[in-house]
Amino acid sequence: MMRFRVRLGAAVTLVASLAVVLALSSCTTFGPAAPTSTASVQRALPRGVTLTIFQNRSDFAPRHLQVEVSNGSAGSITLRSGSFSSAFFASAAPMGSLPYALDPGDQVSFPVVLPKPACSASAAHPRVSLSFTDAQGRGSATVSPTVLYNALHEINVEDCARYTFEQVVRITPGSAVKTVRLQNKNLVGELAFTFTPTGAAGSVTIKQIDATTLLDMSFNTRLPLVMTAKSAPVTLILTVSPTRCETHVLSEDKVGTVVPFHVVTPSTSNGYFGLVLSDTLKFEFYRYFSAACGYPG
Repeated sequence: MMRFRVRLGAAVTLVASLAVVLALSSCTTFGPAAPTSTASVQRALPRGVTLTIFQNRSDFAPRHLQVEVSNGSAGSITLRSGSFSSAFFASAAPMGSLPYALDPGDQVSFPVVLPKPACSASAAHPRVSLSFTDAQGRGSATVSPTVLYNALHEINVEDCARYTFEQVVRITPGSAVKTVRLQNKNLVGELAFTFTPTGAAGSVTIKQIDATTLLDMSFNTRLPLVMTAKSAPVTLILTVSPTRCETHVLSEDKVGTVVPFHVVTPSTSNGYFGLVLSDTLKFEFYRYFSAACGYPG
């Protein structure tokens, strides 16, 4: 028993001595151990990962944009967070549906809710910033994406046409769509719009409004209509009728209730914007369309 205790004590002493030696050796020869870091390193995206910007027709009304990320690399990449920015917008905007893991060959679009417009810039200068993890660990990168169909310019033109119009005259849609049976038995829909000068200098002109894929549209006044700060508020009635009574026109609709204005503003002589109505008014126009075309329900 005594010999066992002596040997155990010696072993403990030896282990303790070795620990001290190793600790001292580590400090004097190799320096302190580096802490494990989870911070992102600013570096390029993996070779073969590309970014594209575009806007679907269904993105127009909610003012969304799509950032498509294509993983053409040989390995997986996990996007932890991302944001889109451009000189055409007042602030950066986060990419939705993240985090997301992309395998090789994946091509995924991430929605962006567009911020308020910035109308002083002459070029878009788009940027996408991503925080990601790949085989090399955590990283972050800011890149200039490819923009399809001149999307950012088109959005900016419409944003700023409406913005500069409503700097001078504010547009307020009515609260409900009214249906009226004409003498010829046709059913039309009516929605009031109030145009109220803000008092700002300058003038604006409503040149015309267009038909949409769903509805023929016209105001109950002769256009063009010119308004300035000195103009009295004007209430106009938008009258609509179905463009054609085909069920797919309604079932596939994306922008049929967006009111298309052609205008002159202090910054443009040939402006265009689509006025997006509330969901309540949009579905009231859908119900009107169904009733006018004799669809059940």
